[in-house]
Amino acid sequence: MITKDSKTIIVADDSAFFRVKLSDILTEAGHRVRVVKDGAELIKEIQINSNGIDMILLDLQMPNMDGFGVLEWINNNGLKGKFHILAISGVYEAANIIDRLKKHGVEGIMTKAYTPEEIVFRVNKILFPLKRVAQRCDPRVPVSLPVDFSIGEISATGYLLNISKTGLFLHTKKTLFPGTNLHMRFVLPGSKKLLNIKGLVKWCTQMGGEKSFFGGAGVQFVHPSPEDQKSILKFVRAELKKWD
Repeated sequence: MITKDSKTIIVADDSAFFRVKLSDILTEAGHRVRVVKDGAELIKEIQINSNGIDMILLDLQMPNMDGFGVLEWINNNGLKGKFHILAISGVYEAANIIDRLKKHGVEGIMTKAYTPEEIVFRVNKILFPLKRVAQRCDPRVPVSLPVDFSIGEISATGYLLNISKTGLFLHTKKTLFPGTNLHMRFVLPGSKKLLNIKGLVKWCTQMGGEKSFFGGAGVQFVHPSPEDQKSILKFVRAELKKWD
């Protein structure tokens, strides 16, 4: 979830709430973030140093100059393809709007209802295409659901933030050290089957879960049953189709 390959991202949104939310999420995920409140401010940032921008998260509805106005300016000034652009919308857009965005070089559209893990997934998927290719053998998909887990006689509850056929990321306030054995219980969306899986902590974020979007640990499954493996793989494949 947290990258060591930091990129520079500009968040352009007229809502102070979403500027702060997106900035906090992406900063914690390892990126450098700047924020602007409208299209006019964004254009000034681009004019200062277009080479210092890796991605723009562009709200489509902004005062002074909206997202489409910014896209027109970028294209008219020969900057199309100079940096990645991911559109932000408070609503699901019609197919003709999405086609229009693609013609302007936008690589995707993201609603404001996305969870932190979904936001980072979308951003990193665009920023790191080679890593996506490398992960094809064991792709991860974002998800947000409660997980009951136990360490010996001690029980706790956390949240599953992403999952693959071989493991998951467990968000928890507890400090889980590498080498810790867990017993996890959770139900995947769209399924009624309770999964009971043992896992081994392979790494941790070294952050306090209380103040972190992504504090927790990467857990590798240990000898899951064939039925549980089948359920997880089915879920991962279905989710991948949604994100492609």
